[in-house]
Amino acid sequence: MSKITGVAGVNGPWLAGMARQSAAGITVGLSAVIYAISYGAMLFSGPLAPYVGIGIAAAIVTAVIGALFGLLSEERRFISGPDSSTTSVLAGLLATLSAMQFAEFRTVNLALATLFLTSVVCAASFYALGRFKLAGLVRFMPFSVTAGFLASNGWLISSSGLDIITGTPFSRSGLAALLEHPYRPELGLALAVLLALYGLATRVSAALLIPLVMVSASLLVNVALASGICPATVCNRDNWMFHGLDDLVWRPPWTLSLEWLDWRTLVAELPAMLVISFVGTLAILVSLASLERDFKKEFDLDRLLKAHAASTGLSALLGGFVGIVSIGRTSLNRAVGGGALSGVIASVICLAMLVGASGLIAYVPKAALGALVMFLGLNMLKKWLWDQITAVNWHELAQIVLIVVLVANYGYLVGFAAGTVISCIVFAVAYSRIPLANLTTDLSALPSSVVRPRQDVALLSTRTSKTIVYRFDGYMFFGSAKKIDAVFQTMKMDALEAIVMDFTLVNGIDRSAISAFQRILRRYADLPLHFYFVHPVSNWDLQRSLLEDGSLHGQASFFQVLDLALEAAEERILSSNALAGYEPGCFDFLDSLTDREVFLGYCDFKQFESGDMLCHEGELSDAVYFVNSGSFDVIKPLDSKPGRRLAKISVGAMVGEMALYTGMARTASIQATVASSAYILSKLALARMRAELPELVTRFEHMVIRKVSESLARSNQLVTTLR
Repeated sequence: MSKITGVAGVNGPWLAGMARQSAAGITVGLSAVIYAISYGAMLFSGPLAPYVGIGIAAAIVTAVIGALFGLLSEERRFISGPDSSTTSVLAGLLATLSAMQFAEFRTVNLALATLFLTSVVCAASFYALGRFKLAGLVRFMPFSVTAGFLASNGWLISSSGLDIITGTPFSRSGLAALLEHPYRPELGLALAVLLALYGLATRVSAALLIPLVMVSASLLVNVALASGICPATVCNRDNWMFHGLDDLVWRPPWTLSLEWLDWRTLVAELPAMLVISFVGTLAILVSLASLERDFKKEFDLDRLLKAHAASTGLSALLGGFVGIVSIGRTSLNRAVGGGALSGVIASVICLAMLVGASGLIAYVPKAALGALVMFLGLNMLKKWLWDQITAVNWHELAQIVLIVVLVANYGYLVGFAAGTVISCIVFAVAYSRIPLANLTTDLSALPSSVVRPRQDVALLSTRTSKTIVYRFDGYMFFGSAKKIDAVFQTMKMDALEAIVMDFTLVNGIDRSAISAFQRILRRYADLPLHFYFVHPVSNWDLQRSLLEDGSLHGQASFFQVLDLALEAAEERILSSNALAGYEPGCFDFLDSLTDREVFLGYCDFKQFESGDMLCHEGELSDAVYFVNSGSFDVIKPLDSKPGRRLAKISVGAMVGEMALYTGMARTASIQATVASSAYILSKLALARMRAELPELVTRFEHMVIRKVSESLARSNQLVTTLR
């Protein structure tokens, strides 16, 4: 019995994990090969088209190294490879060189040398930026730009899926071609695969769903084609399956022979290579910023730029070119349940295509793989465009839509540039006020309004400096949130117990600032540090936005009033540092139980239900109250509005002494917040005690003087703090 349990308890999970890794590796590997074919064909087009096998081989080498990118980075599920933004600019550079009408062999050598030198320039740029810690500039990128970039990736991935299926992407010309020949059975299979993926997504885990659907579709198509039961007009193998890659030619850089004139030509193109390195850097940082939101995790961007430098340099040495972390293939790897091992498996599949197994791809139906790519793209498009309709304001949504339209028609660079320019304009108009903390203090200078016993006050005085209070003003945007984050990074956060952040005067906050505060919470999640956020009810819900990441729930508390947050912070200190055997009392000025019994003989005892009034504003004072149990709020009534809490008095507190001695009307009302009780010393009883026990009254009045002095000192300190 124990042996069977061992198999289920150890081998079962291990086999399941291996199945997930294998499924992810095979899926990512095949997807990477398909992309490599497309990018290789893009590079070696026009005059270089006869040598397209060389271009595809270079792209597959880049995919081989890119699949191992997770081993070089902090996130093992990362997959890099050829990227449309850099490859399209590279293709333009190669087209310029091939138009110079050199001899064919010289043109090919020059093209490969250009790929090598450009990759070296990119690797050096990536390393320099990471070395001097400049990658953090991407943190200032507005949410609308990164969301637009992600949505654009969803569109382009979906377009690539349709291109894989029919040879026509999502474009005006592509749709026109589809309408001219609408009868395409392979589209029917793709639609069936899509419906299966969406229909089973809520019932089957991604680790099983994608392999199950892909294997089933592949078996169905291969059996149909091999059996001959399908008419040749419908089951044309060229339409249904990929061609084998029999013409691949691997040309590593050490096999190249260049003339002096070739080197002069390459040096003349260095400015264009620097442009490609800029585009590559931009693509890396935008992709990583987007993946941070997708993974809900903060990455070390400088370290990842160095990892890109290493992978790009290695790719260049082996005959590849610059690779960029891929949002699509990384998301695919994550969705299927992959990790570092799946990247190795994907790399082996890409390598196998390069060294002789390229014929295996001829057994993968275009419709199945294309439908899978469309499934991932449509999910990304939904998440970063459709779901943002209710999550962002109208001008941010308009920017996202515009970026998607521009990227779909003109490429990443145009879409990114337009989105950035528009965001800067919006920033100049709407974010004219830079919100910074207009108050920075701690609980010792800004305590709550709770009136506490002396023992509690003494205990708090030893710990309140460990709770920092910030109050912000204006409109909170990504730049100011980043400044706040930078301040936190310079502080010794492990020496603090709590941070109170007051957003009462903040009139708005954008999504990028929310992300900055989410990063702050995640960064200090391992410390015993609690965050208190204060914000009134408004049209932006700070609590809902910050807690989108469910793992942050126990780390933060939310209040609508600053005083309540300060009270909660104090209660947290008191509860974790309670004095053993200590019970707060109302009569700590009395020396003995006998004195207490005598004093209570002059007092009346009264119980209150929650909501009962102890006294009302405007009443003439004739008594002082000692709270025996429960708690009361001192409330200042406001016209047509709920009363404002001026103070909270609980067990051990005394209230009403000033009005008793001055004879003035009460300036506020006192209401029980829970079932409570109090001892009441009337003016007449005090006069009788003065006549009968003057020494006892003297002690009582000394206590009153001390309390008034402490209250005055606290008020002066508070005025100084808030000035």
